[in-house]
Amino acid sequence: MKLPFLLLALCSALSALAQPNVVFIYCDDLGFGDLACHGHPRIQTPNLDRLAKEGTDFWSFTVVSPVCSPSRTGIVTGQFPSRWGVHQHFASHEQNVARNMPDWLDPKAPLLPRVMKEAGYKTAHFGKWHLSGGNIEGAPLPAAYGYDNAAVWTGPGAHVFDGLKYDFANGEGSAHDQHAASWISVAATDHALRFIREAKEAPFYLNLWLHETHHLVSATEEDKKPYPDVPEPQRTYYAAVSRADRQVGRVLDLLDELGLANNTLVMFSSDNGPENSHAQPGQKFYHSQGSTGGLRGRKRSLLMGGVNVAFLARWPGVVPAGRVDKETALAGVDVFPTVLAATGAKAPEGYVSDGEDMLAAFKGGTQPRTKPVFWWWQGGHSGDDWPAFAMREGSHVLVLDETKQRAELYDVIADRFQTKNLATADSERVKRMTSAINQWFATLPKSVDPVLQAKAAPKAAAKPSRTAEIAPETRLRAFKNWDKNQDGHLTLEEYRNGLAKKDNVENRFKNFDKNSDGKVTREEFAGKAAP
Repeated sequence: MKLPFLLLALCSALSALAQPNVVFIYCDDLGFGDLACHGHPRIQTPNLDRLAKEGTDFWSFTVVSPVCSPSRTGIVTGQFPSRWGVHQHFASHEQNVARNMPDWLDPKAPLLPRVMKEAGYKTAHFGKWHLSGGNIEGAPLPAAYGYDNAAVWTGPGAHVFDGLKYDFANGEGSAHDQHAASWISVAATDHALRFIREAKEAPFYLNLWLHETHHLVSATEEDKKPYPDVPEPQRTYYAAVSRADRQVGRVLDLLDELGLANNTLVMFSSDNGPENSHAQPGQKFYHSQGSTGGLRGRKRSLLMGGVNVAFLARWPGVVPAGRVDKETALAGVDVFPTVLAATGAKAPEGYVSDGEDMLAAFKGGTQPRTKPVFWWWQGGHSGDDWPAFAMREGSHVLVLDETKQRAELYDVIADRFQTKNLATADSERVKRMTSAINQWFATLPKSVDPVLQAKAAPKAAAKPSRTAEIAPETRLRAFKNWDKNQDGHLTLEEYRNGLAKKDNVENRFKNFDKNSDGKVTREEFAGKAAP
């Protein structure tokens, strides 16, 4: 009678020795204060609250940039994005050149997905990419970065709507279209769930990078039902946050269903703080109503509201449940070395991370930070976006303007909301940290490797829309939706009404209208996908 019990014990022991799966869920522009478990009085986030209850909630986590692309670079490389010339978000070739940036992250950089793949993991990335621009000629596909499987937006290769039956999505599949934006994270999660099911027999590393709550913030009427008494623009924003929360719940539920929860490290965060809000309907960021939870600054600011974001970690039996850690100075660059420590994967030869292995803190221990965190923001410097440089040393954060003459120093543990500037009282610390920033800055590249740039800038007037690049079946769905009178042709007006981005519409229409008859047929628009 003892044999079954011995076999059960053996299976449990073998399970404990198995390499853990890793799931990293990254929201976009989500504020620290947007979670119910962080005190938001109205937004419903039951799945994120569950993740916090079943894991640890790190309140002092900071990303290494106040905007998208460099923040994400810090996650996948474990190094400060400025080491790779990534200072702002990847945009058009011309904008990247003006910012002295490459057109994409160097695929030769040390990359967490590649390391995990070499360690025997199945790897995948679904959702936002933005490690290059969306329409950059020559940008490497996700496979070049170590992913076995990928479906993205704001990046090259397969789009998240490709291969899925979302007939309502317009042909551009853009996160800037009010219809697609309400479903684009749902589609990314569909891919993620399928990947988990197919990879369950092997350890897997999965990035699920959600759209919410980046502009365009949108929500369906169904999304809005939990908030019948909330006025706009908050109602749409709250609904979008809850929709993102549901995607997290779908992942957690599947891990439970497959018996993988106990052997999976799940991490959740946001790439930067909330977008600045516009006051009037019709303005670009009218529905961007995120909360910093009282922190100063927002997206694009090196004050804490721009970089101190939610970070939740769950790994049953390893990461303590229900713990709130308000002191550990975690940073985005720590994800890489901490995942390596958790999984036993080996770092690339000669690799030096700007982060550090914080697994002891994940396990509930007290772990003082031994490496500083540096920031260099080269975007605009108005309002709360005035800091150009920043450094964190333990609990202290120093922010400097471009001249390094304006300095503010805060103990962000004792003074979370940065109300008491210690720069005058602790001038020696300011001097020492400023010197450290200067020394770090001297190590950064100041020019762009031409190999990392598109051969030539695209010509805007001759450039077809995203519609010309996506899967034919998706374009055909768009044609069906836009052809309102179902006569088998698109007029210029029908084409214009269907587009999310309406710049240069006439020239874009002409690119499809091959015979210049003023109408676009299914074949002209959708190519071989048309019947």
